[in-house]
Amino acid sequence: MEGLVPWCWTFRPLGTGTVAEQSWQLLGLEPVLGTTRAELDALLAHMADSAETTLVALGRRVAEEGGDHRP
Repeated sequence: MEGLVPWCWTFRPLGTGTVAEQSWQLLGLEPVLGTTRAELDALLAHMADSAETTLVALGRRVAEEGGDHRP
């Protein structure tokens, strides 16, 4: 499935926080990802939930550790 779903993250400052945006594009149908509209809609919902869960957990971790973690 390499090259089937390219994605990227964009981060930009907003006030005292950061806006994180994920974009991705399904370049072809792969049965394991879904082939019907309903399956692809479920994949989209899963990807959105997964990204949000990951970012919330990351934000909590950084807040717990404190300090500036920028390179």
